[in-house]
Amino acid sequence: MKRIATLLLAAAFVFGTVAAGSAAEFKTTGQFDFGFQWTDNTGFQDAKKAGASEDDFDVRQRVRVQTVITASENVSGTLFFEIGETVWGQEGDNDNIGQGAGGALGTDGVNVETRRAYIDFTVPNTELKVRMGLQGLALPSAVAGNPVMDDDVAAIVASYAFNDMFSLTGFWARPADTNGGDAYDTVNLNRKNLNDEFDMAGLVLGVKGDGYTFDPYFSYAWIGKDVNGAADDLTAWWAGAAFELTMFDPIVFSADAIYGDTDGGDVEANDATGWFLTGKLSYKMDMFTPGVIAWYATGEDDDAADGSERLPVISPAGFAPTSFGFDGAAGILDGAILSATGTGTWGVALVAEDIQFIENVSHVVRVAYIKGTNDEKSFAKGMIEFGDLTEEDSAWEVNFDTNYQIYENLSAAIELGWVKLDLDESVWGAADDTDDAWKAGVNLTYSF
Repeated sequence: MKRIATLLLAAAFVFGTVAAGSAAEFKTTGQFDFGFQWTDNTGFQDAKKAGASEDDFDVRQRVRVQTVITASENVSGTLFFEIGETVWGQEGDNDNIGQGAGGALGTDGVNVETRRAYIDFTVPNTELKVRMGLQGLALPSAVAGNPVMDDDVAAIVASYAFNDMFSLTGFWARPADTNGGDAYDTVNLNRKNLNDEFDMAGLVLGVKGDGYTFDPYFSYAWIGKDVNGAADDLTAWWAGAAFELTMFDPIVFSADAIYGDTDGGDVEANDATGWFLTGKLSYKMDMFTPGVIAWYATGEDDDAADGSERLPVISPAGFAPTSFGFDGAAGILDGAILSATGTGTWGVALVAEDIQFIENVSHVVRVAYIKGTNDEKSFAKGMIEFGDLTEEDSAWEVNFDTNYQIYENLSAAIELGWVKLDLDESVWGAADDTDDAWKAGVNLTYSF
């Protein structure tokens, strides 16, 4: 198995360099990421008080290699492999098989992932472009990432540009098929009809004008009751839009709005309905770009029987208004100790971007205030868990992040972060005694 994985990765490199005699053109790009990170109290509970210990410092690396095989302007294929987040010194389980393995003495690990494998083609005699296979699929976002869906998935995506102003994209994706074929009951010796598929489809309208873009979208999902042990067949839908206004440059305004609803069938407690709104206003100046980011996402009420009031999500890459409390960290550095999606919170962040005093060195400073939107009784009723914020809880976050472009293909990101969490004693009891969280990290990236 180790030999096969090694040969696959080697083939990806060879395809990018040995193309003589082939009708296809090969182009390989990728990244080597190295992360050195020290963190403290990321769970906001001092382990020493509980008689435990913390592992504050680790080093990890990640390699991504993408090869595009182009036969003509109408047909191409893409392979994207990743050796994912190998932690230095970590053996991993099952003979170093799996993500993160292979970092211990000997450095042997079977940890190559197939991230993407798809083809692109144009339908003959039309302008309709199709992408089919394992690919990245993200719902539109203009501010800080879409909290509903941004991940790799098996899908078919078709897009058509009517003119320079209007385009339409449609997709069908299959995030899950638990059985992947006919299920066979070895006890009763018969076939079982399982509702074990998770299908998702959607439309995105692209509107691009003079000084603005507007991308409304709608997505619908069917989730079988046998997917992850759901109590009943579920359906869900999302409607949203991403908007950016640049006609008043250097003043730029962007916004995202999303509404989502899940129908839990006969079990009302499985229902979920919520919405999410975020916006950013920035003004580009000679020395830096000041701005403000604000968001609001609905939270749980005090009634568990009527379902959830938080926005239903599928698989977000991460809502990223900050680089420690939320998921805006560079490369493979950690973030999102408060929330990966932003659901159940509101917040305001003052941002100073593109600060530059030295050539090839830029800085970003963020100061954010975050508060929960979940009802204070929702924890006692089992609707949220520790780490979610209620209306009585809040947090402060400060980031100071630097990017140094060392060479054209080599850069270093340095991130310093601090989060102070304030929990209400009437909600959390003794768990309200929290300690501040700290982060200092360096991410070195070689891009080719």
